[in-house]
Amino acid sequence: MRPLLETLGLLRSLFFTLPLFYLCTTVLGVVSLLLSPINPSARRQHEYSRLWGRLLLVICGVRVRVRGLEKLDPARHYVYLANHRSYLDIPILFARLPGEFRTMAKASLFHLPFLGWHLRRSGHLPIAGSNVHTNARRLLQTIKCLRANVSLLVFPEAERSVNDELGEFKPGIFLAALKARAPIVPITIRGSGHALPRYSWHLRPGTVEIIVGEPIPTEGLTRADIETLITRVRDCIDNNLTPAPQPG
Repeated sequence: MRPLLETLGLLRSLFFTLPLFYLCTTVLGVVSLLLSPINPSARRQHEYSRLWGRLLLVICGVRVRVRGLEKLDPARHYVYLANHRSYLDIPILFARLPGEFRTMAKASLFHLPFLGWHLRRSGHLPIAGSNVHTNARRLLQTIKCLRANVSLLVFPEAERSVNDELGEFKPGIFLAALKARAPIVPITIRGSGHALPRYSWHLRPGTVEIIVGEPIPTEGLTRADIETLITRVRDCIDNNLTPAPQPG
């Protein structure tokens, strides 16, 4: 019975969920593109990104629970650092994280029709490859974004992980946070890898949990503190990946 249900679920994803997924992305991407000339601040585009995320979660049958939002000050801007297990992580965070923010995404995504157009016109930042000069320019853009009092969402592993074991955290975003004196907020996403695993297009309905960690101030820190800061953020995310034992 289970193999049959899995097969039916995959067929539903391929012929119903994914076409709606792409249709929603296309329509809202076009609307965002058309609005961009009259909305240079990109505030309206962020509202459409939030709507896009919520619609995709409804289409996929994914519910999201959030814990820890009371730790955030609506008047401040942050660097949100989250683990990355699934393509659904992006719409999940757009749908449920408060306030306006930008993301750092793979440069290849910026070349895609509709989605890439939206990313470019909305002020999101591409992550460069190994080119030193390009990376230096992106670092300066990131610092400028944070100093403009706009929060930033980054997946410090850069790549989606295959399981719940965290990959290596890239130090660039930590340096940018230090330079801009922006607090870092560890974000743990639990369950997205089940809803849409890596290397799969089988979307499964279910519940995903977002756990917002305590903001970590960066004022007064230097380059010498980056490794300690990385360890602190990584430990916070990792500790929340494992569900707490239930009382017996």
